[in-house]
Amino acid sequence: MVAVEKNKGYTVIKNIDWILIVTVLILNTLGLIAIRSVSNHLNQPSLFTKQLVASFIGIGCMTIIMMLDYKDFRILSPLIYIGTVFLLVLVLIIGEGREETGTQGWLDLGPVSFQPSELGKITMSIIAAFFLEKIKQGNGGLNYIWLAGSVAGLIGLVMLQPDFGTSVVYVFMLACMIFVFGIKYRVIFICLGALIVTLPVLWFSVLEKVLDEYQINRILSFFNPEAYARTTDYQVRMAIRFIGSGMLTGVEPGTEKAARTVPEAATDSIFAVIGEEWGFIGAVFLIALFVILLLRCLYVARFAKDNFGSYIVTGLMAMFLFHFVENIGMNIRMLPVTGIPLPFISYGGTSVIVNYIAAGIIVNISMRRQRPMFEV
Repeated sequence: MVAVEKNKGYTVIKNIDWILIVTVLILNTLGLIAIRSVSNHLNQPSLFTKQLVASFIGIGCMTIIMMLDYKDFRILSPLIYIGTVFLLVLVLIIGEGREETGTQGWLDLGPVSFQPSELGKITMSIIAAFFLEKIKQGNGGLNYIWLAGSVAGLIGLVMLQPDFGTSVVYVFMLACMIFVFGIKYRVIFICLGALIVTLPVLWFSVLEKVLDEYQINRILSFFNPEAYARTTDYQVRMAIRFIGSGMLTGVEPGTEKAARTVPEAATDSIFAVIGEEWGFIGAVFLIALFVILLLRCLYVARFAKDNFGSYIVTGLMAMFLFHFVENIGMNIRMLPVTGIPLPFISYGGTSVIVNYIAAGIIVNISMRRQRPMFEV
């Protein structure tokens, strides 16, 4: 029995996905370099210091989570969900927000602040995977209702902040998990068709009443940038300008301007700083790292030991994918601006810690994966 346990432990350690871990660490290091540049230009050393501390905390969280057995999340999922809902309700009562956006999404913890909606992404992937696995096993019925109700509860609380961008991330994560769960293509096309048909109704009857003015202007400026050139589209205009100025290898040291000129250079527009300072080669290298991260997530989801693990990884991979595509897309005006950070790169303590937690869960599931065919 002891030999079996030793062999099992050895196999688990042997299956650690070092490619994923190294990729994440490189991304975080590049993010710290970019944040250091912004903090120097703005003469705000605390930006880099806080991000560095959060990174170490995140690495610690990832290491601890890797040591656990992800199957225990089945038992803990109700408690995780209740705790997250409590925090999301608490932030609506005593939370703080940004004056320029009006979003009330941060809990003030003294020297630091915490954003529960970021943690909600982890919770969403776990609770949705829990119910999807039960449905897959043939236990439908109430589990359909529990799935819809639990996810709707999280999305609704985030919308009340209001944080439309994060809400869209939740929806995208669920959609990807349902796709992997198995759904007929005609159902997908019917849902997309219904969404397209009802979009005008949703816009005039729901979204205009739920979204704040700045959120509506962000969407309108995407379709008509000239009309909002000096307001909501200014950030995108400056980002495109400085990304292009980096040319092939970036501008000469000492001539950087993006960090001081582009609004939200440390968070939403960090890619503009990277494009200017590192050039086309640096930007492509960064994108290549994200592609590697996503491919490793796809690999882990494919060879997960059970459906529960596969669904969790799918949800977390969808989170990384949406953040990656949306952040870079909005900086080059391919997508509307939503304030979505670039994982491991953008400034934000809660974001980097949650990203490391997500990476830890994925590595945890990878360590206990099935042995792929033809693997030596």
